[in-house]
This record gives sequence, C-alpha cells and structure tokens, in this order.
Amino acid sequence: MSEYLTQGRPKGSHIGIKNSDIAYRFIGRLNAIILKVTDFTNAMKAITWSKRLLGYSGIWPLKVRDSLFLPFLFYGCLYSILGFLDLTDFITDFHYVLTNIMENMLMFMTLTKFVICRMKCQSLSRFLIETENDYTVDNYKTKEERLIFMKYNKIASRFITITFPWMTFVLVLHYCRSVIPNILMVMANSSIEYKLPYKIKPLVKPYDAKSYAFDCIHQFFGITLILSGYVGTDCLLACTGFHLTGQLAILKCRVKELLKYTDGSQGRIRQMILRHYRLIRLADILEDSFNVVIFLHLVGSTILLCTSSYQMLFSLAELEKIYIFTFLIYVCLLLCTLFGYCYIGECLIEESTNLCEAIYHCNWYELSTINLQSICICMVRARKPLQLTGAKFCVVSLCTFTDFLFLNCSR
Repeated sequence: MSEYLTQGRPKGSHIGIKNSDIAYRFIGRLNAIILKVTDFTNAMKAITWSKRLLGYSGIWPLKVRDSLFLPFLFYGCLYSILGFLDLTDFITDFHYVLTNIMENMLMFMTLTKFVICRMKCQSLSRFLIETENDYTVDNYKTKEERLIFMKYNKIASRFITITFPWMTFVLVLHYCRSVIPNILMVMANSSIEYKLPYKIKPLVKPYDAKSYAFDCIHQFFGITLILSGYVGTDCLLACTGFHLTGQLAILKCRVKELLKYTDGSQGRIRQMILRHYRLIRLADILEDSFNVVIFLHLVGSTILLCTSSYQMLFSLAELEKIYIFTFLIYVCLLLCTLFGYCYIGECLIEESTNLCEAIYHCNWYELSTINLQSICICMVRARKPLQLTGAKFCVVSLCTFTDFLFLNCSR
C-alpha cells in the first residue's frame, strides 16, 4: 500500500510536504496572532468612543482643552439660567412646569457631569495612563486571561453602542417633532406664533423666520453638549469600571495558578501583592472621581423618570403616538444607564470578593513564613470589597437598582 501511495511521486517530494506543513503551521500561528491583535484592537473601541465624545468638548482627561471647555461651560450655564427664567414665567401652569423640569433637569445633570469630569481630569488621567499597558496582548499569558479581558471590554462596548445612538435618536426626535410641525403650521398660516423646541427663555423673541432659525440653532447646541458631557461621562465610567473589574478577575486567575504550588517564588508573590495594591488604588481613583456623578444621576433619574412618566400618560390621553414613543425610549434609556452604573458596582464587589476567596482556598498554610505573612496581609485587605458609592451615602449595586425601581413604581 505504501508503495502504491508513493508511486509516481517525484523524488524528494516528502521534503516538500514537510515544508508545506511547516508553512501551514506558521500561517496558522500568524493568523492566531493577528486574531488576538484584532480582538484587542476591538477592545479599544469603547475607550476610543469616550475619547471622541469627551474630546469634542475639551474634557478628555489626557488632552484637556480649555479653549473648548470654557465656551461649552458658558453655553451650559446660559442655557440653565434661561430655562429657570422660563420656568418662573409660567410657574402657574402645572403641565408646562413639569415639561420644563424634565427638559432642563437633563441639561443640569449634563452640566454637573461636565464640570466634575473637568475637575477630576488629573486623577482620571493617572488612571488612564496606568491602565494603558493593559491593552497589549503580551500582558495576558493564558487563553482564560484573554477571554476575561475581552468579556468585560465587550460589555463596555455594548453599553456605549446602546446609549450613544439611542440617546442621539431621542434628542433629535424630540427636537424635530417640535420644530417641523411648527414650521409647517407657520407656512400655512403666518399669524401663528413660533414655538421653540425646548422650554427656555429665547435670546431673541422669534417674530420671523430668521430669528426663529437663530433660536433653533442656539437650542440645537444643547444636544451636542448633552451627547458630549452626559453620554461621554457615562461612557468613560463604563470603560474604566469594567476594565478595572476585568483586571480583578484576571488577578484572581493568576493567584490560583501562583499559589497552586507551595514552592512559588517570593518575587512572584510580591508581584501579585503589588498588582493587588495597584488595583485598589485605581478603584479609589474611580470612586473619588465618580461618586458625586453617581449620586446626582440617581437623584436626577428619579425626577426625570417621574416627569417623563407623567408626560407619557398625558400624551396617551391626547393620543399623541410620537410623544408616547419618544418618552418610552427615553425612560428605557434612563433605566439602562442606571442599570449600567449599578452593574459596574456589582461587578466590582463580586470580583474583589472572589479574589479574597481565591486566596483563602489556596494552600497558603503550606507556604514559607515570609510568603505566609505577605499572603495574610493581602487576604486581610481583600476582605473589604472594592465598591462605588453615591456621594458616600449608599453603595451602588444591583440592590440599589431594584430599590430604585421599587421606590419609583410604588409612587
């Protein structure tokens, strides 16, 4: 049989077969490397989108541009003042007051996030610089570590792909559903008064097409500020929070491998402890930078959810389908963003707790005295889970989200 198989084969062809096998193996390994690099490049998409959104208004922590920040800050303050003045003019109209609060509360939350993000740029830049090397393939030796890294970064990417497009859609739809019908009515009957899309006091009273176009353009800039300051800050929190959670999960895997054998070197254990200390420090930076943002988001979301629900019920009574559709998506976005905040906090608590359990269940009692002391110190610190809070008042977790739903649904 072997003679039959080799019959007619050129002499030395087995060398060619071996060379082709080597070539195929080389190509396979090269494709695997390219695939890994591609996966890690995709993991950078979330941080890239945050950079674009925050960079548009000049508050990207690694590249702060006050030449953009100050005009946006001036516009946001002017917008909020005009909204308050408009509220005082129609304070007796209950429906108008709730609509004004719903629209201007979002701008107030945006302005607050915008300013806090600028104030915390220095600490956030340290976080981003220290985690920059985490996005390289060579830092992860096993397939499990790479999968964990990709898992949490994909969650951050999905959060951004949900919030940014849908928030843009809702804001533009809410803007157009007020502008376009008003323009059509004025074109049909010139005696009808111009109505602006948002409830703020106009800079110039719209008495003709030019003044109306000026006020509409002025209010449209509010959409860009919301997308940059509000959505951009949420995206940055998602990127940094899920990245930190992934690094905790990766450290847990390394602890299991390192302490599986009692003859582990003292240098590797020291490296593990230093890495754990680094993650604790990064978690403190994250908590210090975003605890006020989270608290304001909890309070603001409560107000927005109540006012939006009222507007949706009012539109349902008036049979205004496009209003109902807009408010329904808006409420879903509010809950989705809040769920993202709470899920980040839950993941941090869970992974830091799992790290403590991984250290406890290893054979630490068989280590040398020096290594045992180091592991005990690490274990004591790991007993306190890393967490995010709302202005230090409450711990943010999935329990916070369920309490929020219960509080609002019971009213």
